[in-house]
Amino acid sequence: MVFKTRLFFHFIAILNLIIVNQDALAQKQYAKNPHVVYEVETADEIYTVNYSFKDHYGNMHKYALSLPVEYTNREIEVFGIPKWLFEPYIDNAQNRYIRDAELAKGLFKIQDNVIEVDKSAVISRYAETFCKPIAEMIVSSLEHFNRDTRNDRIEMAIRFVQDIPYGIPIFSDKNRHYGGVTPPPALLINGFGDCDSKAILFVSILIYLIPANEVVFLNQSEHVLSAVKGERNGTLTYIEFKGHDYLIAETAGPGERKLGGKGNYYRNKFFVEQLSIAAPEPFEFKTAVSDQLPIAHSGISQDRNVLVITNQSDKVFRFQISQDKTYWKSFTLPADRIGQYTFEKEMEVFLKLSDKTGNPEVYELQTGNSYKFSFNSRNKGWVAEQIEK
Repeated sequence: MVFKTRLFFHFIAILNLIIVNQDALAQKQYAKNPHVVYEVETADEIYTVNYSFKDHYGNMHKYALSLPVEYTNREIEVFGIPKWLFEPYIDNAQNRYIRDAELAKGLFKIQDNVIEVDKSAVISRYAETFCKPIAEMIVSSLEHFNRDTRNDRIEMAIRFVQDIPYGIPIFSDKNRHYGGVTPPPALLINGFGDCDSKAILFVSILIYLIPANEVVFLNQSEHVLSAVKGERNGTLTYIEFKGHDYLIAETAGPGERKLGGKGNYYRNKFFVEQLSIAAPEPFEFKTAVSDQLPIAHSGISQDRNVLVITNQSDKVFRFQISQDKTYWKSFTLPADRIGQYTFEKEMEVFLKLSDKTGNPEVYELQTGNSYKFSFNSRNKGWVAEQIEK
């Protein structure tokens, strides 16, 4: 039975942090980033999940999710298989049919004569209802900053999952087997997850942000992570699979690693697992294609009321802009990116940043022009230069 998402689930994104406390449920090796707030309340037959996390630019977000208790619990109970499936049995057609039906019902499968979680079945079961709303809010948040690009979608989904507290679940039902995995609705209600549970949640969100065939799981003996199709360079960690490069996406957390960042297990042997699902159509991109391109060079065409700033460094460029040196607005420009800032008219504006000693440094800039900022590693400071038109 399919339920309409809008009838049951509601997200609210807030850019400021509201501090609350939460006692974690049963788990071991629990770890949480200090800026994270994860609280689950139950009232009027509704679970309310309040989650504050930090995106890949350092901005704080607060998402609120409402889940109907009865429906959510019923969906969680679908996952898992009886432990008698691991007992010896007579191999005949009837027993194989019974066993296969029980495995499929509990979202498990047999792979190389081993019973394991069927990740694609888990995603197919839970993604639309529990994870699509998260993807919608990620897109909405990025649109707010005019950063709805493919890379930003991936990075923000990574950070959303990374910041969920890490914990290995303790399963109380001794008669059922869960493969060490917490499915997405249970992870959201518990407020923590381990590597494979968080990897499944990440992919369940990502299939609404980019095409599903651009992500794979990397299964290791003691760890599970994922990889996303991308372009390698000298600093990113990647694998080669079927003629394409896939960048490592380590979502276990609480460490904050970007796409292609080296995780603790990136050197281990792995088995690539592709998705086998009816792939949804990803959300349409709202940010202009030009904003997704790498650094622009001289000769940029722009209006007289537009200021173009280029970050030609491998460091994030944080700065403030003001029209009167009194009211300042903060901005973040990722490494090796271009930013375009539009004003009501052609004017002189002021850009403020901190020098190597932490003191403010102010530049006078003229709209209609382009400026590049690079980080001087020797002097440990930012250097500005106007680009000739």
